[in-house]
Amino acid sequence: MKNNEPVKLDDLVGEIELQIEDTFTFINSKTGEVITLMREEIGAAEDEKPLENFPEWQRENIEKAISIIEDEDGVYVDFTLRNDYNEYEIIQDFIGTLEDEDIREELNDAIQGRGAFRRFKDGVIEHGVDKHWNKYKESKIKELVIEWCKEHDIEIQE
Repeated sequence: MKNNEPVKLDDLVGEIELQIEDTFTFINSKTGEVITLMREEIGAAEDEKPLENFPEWQRENIEKAISIIEDEDGVYVDFTLRNDYNEYEIIQDFIGTLEDEDIREELNDAIQGRGAFRRFKDGVIEHGVDKHWNKYKESKIKELVIEWCKEHDIEIQE
């Protein structure tokens, strides 16, 4: 399904980086809008709970959730890629790209066990490869998003 308005690549990349448990992301294929909803908001829409039971700031999202649930024309596309994005694999791939064997070895040790992400982030800063890491990670996320958009016939704006 071709969308009417392209979706901004940076919006989708930002959503991938921010996706947390109990949030779901959808793309309005007509407008290009990226919508993130909490499980509670979707549940309220599914259970047809009165909007007055929710704070003002949440009502707009519940209304969007209702539109998504009632969408019979396929306007909304589920963009919840939590299962497709694996930061740990990206970290492992990144470490493999480093030329300095000592840094590679140290970062490989850092990503073992509990607290791996914190130790890795501290390590890339300590070794001055944090900018390289951020570029690498962003390029991998962009690849994932672009591939997903191609598969779902979603036009993107870079």
